[in-house]
Amino acid sequence: MSKLEEFRKALDVPIRNLSVDVLVREICHQPECFEAMYRLMSDEKQSVAWRATWVCEKLSEIHPAWFIPLYDDLVYRLSDCKHQGSKRLLLSILYNLPVTVPVSVELLNYSLDHMLSLQESIGVQSLSIRMAYRLCKHEPELLSELKLILEHANTEFYSTGVKTAIRNILKKIKK
Repeated sequence: MSKLEEFRKALDVPIRNLSVDVLVREICHQPECFEAMYRLMSDEKQSVAWRATWVCEKLSEIHPAWFIPLYDDLVYRLSDCKHQGSKRLLLSILYNLPVTVPVSVELLNYSLDHMLSLQESIGVQSLSIRMAYRLCKHEPELLSELKLILEHANTEFYSTGVKTAIRNILKKIKK
């Protein structure tokens, strides 16, 4: 059985039986297996793809360098993603990586478009706000634009998590 098939089988279980930490440890000890897990992020079965993305998100916290060569692919996957959980995880992976120079216009546009979208989950909105700030820090004129957008957001429609993200980023901008 190939590593890809072995990982697919490990991911295609009821959530209560899923052991993300075990898979993360295995890949950390055998980095050559990372490619198989990354490929499963595109699995035809949505639950397998989401869980593979979850494993990769945990790996990005430990080994962000593994994901740097995949930056453009991750941005593309994010732009194309329909699953709320996978969107949040892809944003989190990208957030764990250093900001590229020049700034990824596609990622910045995605973040600005989705940070206040009521159709997005709270996690996607909050991470989009934080990502927009990280990207805009490198371009002062964009930072002032982000500040204006956030200051004029009608927060009565947003969750506490999104309101907190807005408030925290505005504090950082005003420093």
